Amino acid sequence: MSKATENAAIQARREYYKKWRAKNKERVREYNRRFWEKKAGEHTKNAEKAASEN
Repeated sequence: MSKATENAAIQARREYYKKWRAKNKERVREYNRRFWEKKAGEHTKNAEKAASEN
């Protein structure tokens, strides 16, 4: 695949997802909320593990 074709594909994908996110704001919020809750849980778990090792 040529560089120009690759760039066109990247741009098309970005445009598609930009429109999808605009149409599905609630889904995006829910996905982000779950992602950050998971990250916070991992952080807490790692902090507790580090504290118990000391």
